[in-house]
Amino acid sequence: MSTRLATLEQGQCKAEIYEEALPGQFSIRYFGPAGVMLAEEPLTGVSSYHQREQEILARLQELCAGGHPASAELSDPGEY
Repeated sequence: MSTRLATLEQGQCKAEIYEEALPGQFSIRYFGPAGVMLAEEPLTGVSSYHQREQEILARLQELCAGGHPASAELSDPGEY
């Protein structure tokens, strides 16, 4: 079960950050105007989504500008 931790917004687009059941695992749901989901991507290998917040915002901007919805590589098997 996931719990929503935060919502980041840029213009009419937003990214919702969810904490998953396992520690250090998050998911990001990107939404465009009118609440249309653009992508859902994992975020792993961090203790807090704040460590990758700038990358999340950059991905949000890319998707809102019509970027390809293919998954960004925000997962990292390294330590946190």
